[in-house]
Amino acid sequence: METSRTVGYDVFIDYSSKDTRHSFVSHLHAAFGRRGISVFLAEHCTLSEATLKPGFELANEIQVAIERSKIYVVVFSKNYASSPLCLETLMTFMDLQRRKDGPVVIPVFYGDVTRSIVEQQTERFKEDFSKHHGFFSDEKDRVERWRKGLTEAAKLHGHESIEQQNDSELVEDIVADVREKLYPTGMIGFYSRLPGIENLLFKQSHDIYRLGIWGMPGIGKTAIAQESFNQMTKNFETQCFIQDFHVAFHEKGLYVLREEYLIDKLREKRVLVVLDDVRNPMDAESFLGGFDHCFAPESLIIITSRDKQVLHQCQVDSVYEIPALNKKEAQRLFTRFAFSEKEPSDSNLIEVSKKVVEYADGNPLALCHYGRELGKKKPEEVVAEFEKIKQSPPREIMHVFKSSYDELSENERSIFLDIAFFFNGENLDYVMRILEGCGFFPHVGIDRLVERSLLMISKNNNVEMQILIQDIARNIVNEEKNQIARHRRLWDPSIIKSFLEENKPKGTEVIEGIFLDTTNLTVDVNPKAFENMYNLRLLKIYSSNSESTQEFHLPKGLRSLPYELRLLHWEKYPLRSFPEDFDPRHLVELNMPYSQLQNLWEGTKSLVKLKIINLSHSQQLVEVDVLLKAFNLEQIDLQGCTSLESIPHIDQLKNLQLLNLSGCTRLKRKEILEEIKRLDPEGGLRETKFESLVFSTLVELEPEDNIESF
Repeated sequence: METSRTVGYDVFIDYSSKDTRHSFVSHLHAAFGRRGISVFLAEHCTLSEATLKPGFELANEIQVAIERSKIYVVVFSKNYASSPLCLETLMTFMDLQRRKDGPVVIPVFYGDVTRSIVEQQTERFKEDFSKHHGFFSDEKDRVERWRKGLTEAAKLHGHESIEQQNDSELVEDIVADVREKLYPTGMIGFYSRLPGIENLLFKQSHDIYRLGIWGMPGIGKTAIAQESFNQMTKNFETQCFIQDFHVAFHEKGLYVLREEYLIDKLREKRVLVVLDDVRNPMDAESFLGGFDHCFAPESLIIITSRDKQVLHQCQVDSVYEIPALNKKEAQRLFTRFAFSEKEPSDSNLIEVSKKVVEYADGNPLALCHYGRELGKKKPEEVVAEFEKIKQSPPREIMHVFKSSYDELSENERSIFLDIAFFFNGENLDYVMRILEGCGFFPHVGIDRLVERSLLMISKNNNVEMQILIQDIARNIVNEEKNQIARHRRLWDPSIIKSFLEENKPKGTEVIEGIFLDTTNLTVDVNPKAFENMYNLRLLKIYSSNSESTQEFHLPKGLRSLPYELRLLHWEKYPLRSFPEDFDPRHLVELNMPYSQLQNLWEGTKSLVKLKIINLSHSQQLVEVDVLLKAFNLEQIDLQGCTSLESIPHIDQLKNLQLLNLSGCTRLKRKEILEEIKRLDPEGGLRETKFESLVFSTLVELEPEDNIESF
């Protein structure tokens, strides 16, 4: 490696060669090289103490390299503190860093070495300092200085390997951090996302290449596209960047916009074009004059959109999904706007910072706006102010999400709002089943919400909506001009309580959903409470805390339940039966655990849509013969129904996947097995464990669980 005094370096890496020279540091060095970042490796760390000049001075070439480097990266590994040279080099770093506009020191806590170990000098660091005190007995002040330097360095912004899944991710994070400090864009997290775009652009052939950039509102699509544009302009003959293309196209019109950007004159040139925020693919196609052969070969067209389907219709070759900021990046961005780059010391501010970062879930727009708003407040006011902001998001945030909401079809809006109000975090199959019963075509609708970045499906197959988007959805409804329309979906306990207790409440005919958490709530329900709720599809009465006090009374019974109900989930239902005129023909799920029901209803009623029934632990329940007509039942849970004397002949339930009869002490096992055998002679419905009385098609049995009688 060249070490001439005239040579400067972007990065000086200080590390213990015993631990990392041929592993982690080698990979880090190579990654810097691939990005054109010059590096000086502190090879001296493995040399003996004799390498130090008298007075603990560093060798000249080392000192010069330090002075001519812009950024210092210190890799704290288990043997780092054993080397006086590493420690003395670190002291030089810290001395320079304290100067005004001094170089940046980036600590890396590698392997089992955590930030606290370095800061407090515990474990291996403690052992090494015990040796230093003995070996350098005449230099106690110097050893103490090393201690303080380690403590100071450990408090700096850095990277910890325990926060990463592997070394590769850690290396990329460090390289992105260094690039951001060497070539600041003003955009936190840009360099950690740039490799994703670069990797897609490597696929570019000699033809025109179209790259799509996709992500939710506020995630930074425009900023990423702008920075990518700035870095690539020198590689093209001419360039064109249109921010807010959708707005520009509809305000100026096609011909004016094409004339303004001289599109017809660019056809023979190698062009870089960025169309930001495309919402209609036909607009983009008209502006460009077609997606194929509109410019010279090797041209690049970048299109950003919050709708992945739009990008596919624009015939993009690849789509880059912008990831949310990680917690470290989010914390830095929020701190920049709230506290002018300084980490807060007040406990209230620290606590609110964590809550904001979690709430914004890596959305840069939200972090910036919350930072500005909370930064204006006194420390003792920020907690209350944050709660206020959550209840009423800033107009800028509402606007970008409202525009996405306005573009949804009626069917998509219904699905979006049902999930925002009632089903966030629930299993996808469960949500699909209920929404399908409501006639909302969820297989298409949920896919479109995912494509529009308003929803995601987790690895566990759960429907997940960011809390930020959920709150915005609820605020969109609250801003409805028609006050009655606001009450279509109710989740606020105080509002629901008033509707259920009033003698003649107004506006109940528009209510479509009620989810009432009865925790610490006392309600005396009017017997006519549901009489005019003609459109009620979803009713869920539950407690989120089984140990809390709850008083939900029906002192005069219940006159009726709505005809349109698809979901009836009522925990601890206090009556012995349903209202006489209750018609369950639209029910998809009947979920009433711990109820006082003795029977369901009189006579035979249509149950063709019913797929799930849960009456578990309803200890007064005697019979459920009415289920004979529920031909499409998939799950029956009667666990703990200790008074249940019989189950109906279930040989017609060809779709049954789960039957739970455990704890039904009055039922005879032999008769149940005969019923199961008649239902499924091929043995698909099996007992999950011997004598468990839980039968399922979804459980793979262990060999010892097989039942000979089957």
